[in-house]
Amino acid sequence: MLFAFLFSVLTTLSNGMFHTSYETNVGASTEECNVVIDSMIYYLQNDPKMLSEKFFGGLGKQEESNKNAFYLIWKESEYLPDKQYGKLVLDVLVNEKPFLEDLVIESQVTDTMSGTQRDIRVDIYYSGSMLKEAYGTFHILPTSETTAKMGMDVHVKFGWFFRIFITRKVYSETIDWRLMRFVTNLKLVAEGESPDDAYWERIDKRISE
Repeated sequence: MLFAFLFSVLTTLSNGMFHTSYETNVGASTEECNVVIDSMIYYLQNDPKMLSEKFFGGLGKQEESNKNAFYLIWKESEYLPDKQYGKLVLDVLVNEKPFLEDLVIESQVTDTMSGTQRDIRVDIYYSGSMLKEAYGTFHILPTSETTAKMGMDVHVKFGWFFRIFITRKVYSETIDWRLMRFVTNLKLVAEGESPDDAYWERIDKRISE
């Protein structure tokens, strides 16, 4: 089961747009999953440090250099309730060297229900030169009283310069990998785990053996 959820991601590339889909089974009820998603949204808007501590385990710099070819450092976050959007400030590293500093990304989160499925959509409205278009949806779907499915559907189109650098291979090794692990962290928290860096170090060691 462990190895199954680590490698079941699907990404396509068409007209410069990367489309990543990933879904995993969760051994927790939709109510427990919703608590996790609610806390993720709250931390995103109000406490990015706690968001990092709770859900970003194993997403940092990796021993394998290919996984650090394109790397973001989250510096600060602000939520503007009157405008209903959030603002992130990031640094961008390329091949582990500073490339862009204090990049501002503005986004809006929309939370909806469709039948029994909950969809949390994130739209990027501004990102300087890095992104031309980006949006994604996280979803939770009940499969029984005590289990659910949790997944994502992400679309990313980079600005012209980044499209030259970020090939399908680079995207897979850096962004796909982190998107999938982020969803897996949400799943693990819903199941009562604490997927911090130490947790993922143990898992990665088991996989490499």
